[in-house]
Amino acid sequence: MENQAKLDDVRLDIQAVDITIDPDFRDRILLALTKLRRYYSGDVITAEVYMEKASHSGPDFRSLRIKFGVPGNDVVADDTGDNWDKLLHNVTDKLKVQLERRFDNSQNAYRQR
Repeated sequence: MENQAKLDDVRLDIQAVDITIDPDFRDRILLALTKLRRYYSGDVITAEVYMEKASHSGPDFRSLRIKFGVPGNDVVADDTGDNWDKLLHNVTDKLKVQLERRFDNSQNAYRQR
């Protein structure tokens, strides 16, 4: 399954392998990506979300990867586990750290926290 949506002016691509994403979880993904915009005020070109539920590694093996396309090198984070909400939280936290580390002293210096 593949979904495309707009997040402001960002092209969002959600790919789900062997699962169907319910609209409620899709909204939580959009909210999490919107919150990431707090840590980077520049142009975000794309956001790619890849979700997979694999049966070869056990009944509850789930994988979530998010690629946040910013100018320069993209920031990417992933995690595996058994709960989609927990995975989304962990992955967005990893992306937040990368964005803060990479952009904190440059263009986001004027931003109020």
